[in-house]
Amino acid sequence: MDRLRDTLDDLLKTDVIKPVKEPTTWVNSLVITEKKDKNKLRVCLDPTDLNKAILRQHYLITTADEVLCKLSEKKIFSVLDEKDGYWQIKLDKESSFLCTFNTPWGRYRFKRLPFGIKSASEVFQQRNCEKFGDIAGVHIIADDMITAASTEQEHDEILHNVMTRAKEANVKFNKDKLQ
Repeated sequence: MDRLRDTLDDLLKTDVIKPVKEPTTWVNSLVITEKKDKNKLRVCLDPTDLNKAILRQHYLITTADEVLCKLSEKKIFSVLDEKDGYWQIKLDKESSFLCTFNTPWGRYRFKRLPFGIKSASEVFQQRNCEKFGDIAGVHIIADDMITAASTEQEHDEILHNVMTRAKEANVKFNKDKLQ
């Protein structure tokens, strides 16, 4: 229980969740899983009922096979992983209240896109394509960005463009997962 409380406190401090005192239309159950780092927990919604009511936007999710076809002539690659990718997307107030969940210490609502929402992957993919998709040599699959170039100079230029755009858009990458 202490680990869950600590995780919720961290999410409050980082502005991912907010306490809810007023009545809400939806209250979801909380799902907790361990991250690969066994000291950390991942907090998710169980939005089974909410997902039935969500109108899903359809946005094409790029597959690994589609990207691999485009990489055959390239020699230098990097893979960038967005840190807490979904949580980089702010929810509007109405959507935030739909993402209210129960805990032993009261109700909270996600202020950022939570895991478990059936349209989250499409929303996330579209956001990434809008922010980075026009940079030549960048291929996006969910929270991973693959940069591919023929020369080291071209690769460095692509990375510079990605980092500049990421800074402008306040997108963070997971330094432990950079390849």
